[in-house]
Amino acid sequence: MSEKGGEKEFDFDENDPLLGLSAADLSGPKVTRRTMLKLLAATGVSLSSLWGMDSFVEAQGTGGHLKAGWLTDQITTLDPAQINQILQFQAASNVFNGLVHVDTELIPRGDLAKDWEVSEDGTEWTFKLREGVLFHNGVEFTADDVLFTYNRSKDPEKSQHAAVLEPVEKLEKLGKYSVKFTLKQPSAAFLIKVLERTSGRAMTIVNKEAIEEMGPTEYGIKPVGTGAFKVVEHKLGERLVLEKFDDYFIEGQPKLDKVTYFPIPEPSTLVSALKAGDVHICDDIPDQFVPQLKASPNVEVKIGPGPGFQSIFMNPHREPFTDQKVRLAMAKAIDRQELVDKALFGLGIPAYGPIPPAQKAFFQDLSDKSDQAFAPEEARQLLADAGYSDSFETNVICTPATKRRTQIAANMLKENLGLTVNLKVMDWTVLITHFDNMEFDMLQLGSGADLDPNDSLVDWFRTSSKFNGPKRPKSMEYGFYSNPEVDELVNKQRTTVDLDKRIEMVKELNLKISNDPAAIFLFHPTDDLALNKKVKGFKFIPGLRDLHTVYLEE
Repeated sequence: MSEKGGEKEFDFDENDPLLGLSAADLSGPKVTRRTMLKLLAATGVSLSSLWGMDSFVEAQGTGGHLKAGWLTDQITTLDPAQINQILQFQAASNVFNGLVHVDTELIPRGDLAKDWEVSEDGTEWTFKLREGVLFHNGVEFTADDVLFTYNRSKDPEKSQHAAVLEPVEKLEKLGKYSVKFTLKQPSAAFLIKVLERTSGRAMTIVNKEAIEEMGPTEYGIKPVGTGAFKVVEHKLGERLVLEKFDDYFIEGQPKLDKVTYFPIPEPSTLVSALKAGDVHICDDIPDQFVPQLKASPNVEVKIGPGPGFQSIFMNPHREPFTDQKVRLAMAKAIDRQELVDKALFGLGIPAYGPIPPAQKAFFQDLSDKSDQAFAPEEARQLLADAGYSDSFETNVICTPATKRRTQIAANMLKENLGLTVNLKVMDWTVLITHFDNMEFDMLQLGSGADLDPNDSLVDWFRTSSKFNGPKRPKSMEYGFYSNPEVDELVNKQRTTVDLDKRIEMVKELNLKISNDPAAIFLFHPTDDLALNKKVKGFKFIPGLRDLHTVYLEE
């Protein structure tokens, strides 16, 4: 739930908050596959839409030093309260635990909670905690750590994820190894939305003693958790080193002795390092390098439908983008399929709205429905109608990794509209500052790990969305987008349990946002991962890179 101007929003249907499930269905230590299928269907996730969910044979090997290359200039923080990038929680998931964690089928299992019970009305969740669990500093994990994490995370001054905890009325310590959450209203999605250690992040368990001793900044650099690996070194922009935690509570894990993450902002350098065996795994592979990686005898490439979208945002507070006709003309001047072929080597799906094809039940092809569909003559007429018969000059911000796609889009705007679009190439940390402050004409950015429509809609395209100009000047009522009709429908669909009705609403929203453009939607990416063939035992959880079961084959 979030509250703005007296408006309350809940992630459940008030008429059927438990989705027809009983308290026994929702109790632990693991919900059944039937229960999870119903929960996922209600929130829009289809198991068949998620890649890498094949059966897994437990790894038999052990040991080794895994070297990971991450396409970034630095891993800025591992503090769960401050994490706001996928690569951050991909690393942090190996350092921390939550009360629950999802497996390869997105089914929540007990993590630091060994069991739980739910009251018949669905408002009270009582958790029995594991005993004998140690933090990396030797302090024992107890119910006090759950309370400390909760109190810290619900404070918006200390956590970016405070809103996640708004459905919770209170948290009580029942004993040294027992806690009870009381919810304001019942919510069947409580386990994943709030308590899962990576997707929620608000209740990823942190260590009070370490935070008080180190301070929040240093804790973000070298945090103390209960996870399979402990942080032993972190030099920003250089490397993050994890070592096996010998006292980890799951027997036989982790198998690796050591993991080193190397931030490598230059794509060609990252790929060369993988091919040479200098790194064993890399994420977010630049599309132009996929063919040569596939041809490499030492590398295995995994490719699946990626949840998310990539777009060029336009600033509606700056001329000429204050005019909706100009924004729509820009969107109509981009040939998405040509861009995918040239910039991504065919590894992408043309996008006209935020809902990705990975959300199979909700996705629809808008290529012949959207006003953003490629039509250069109509685009030129729209510009003329807006008073821009002559060309104009503008700027677009991108990163080194996204320069190719942005340049191709800029070339199309030049060819089809006669516009001059200058590229301003910046590191990610600088780009995101410009985006948050609404300091751009145009800016290339997108969303990732969107497994549910709320990730694509609630987080981006409401007036109150967390990414909608969060640090904009006070003179701006909103950031890059505001539409009262969209606000109302987004809030309505998120509380609608009837799957067919929700699908209709999401499809309507997808088209509305497409036709009232805040952004030129470019493509939906693939989810790419490249592994050295020595890497064994990797379990694929969509969007995550847990290394607990991984080992290196000699």
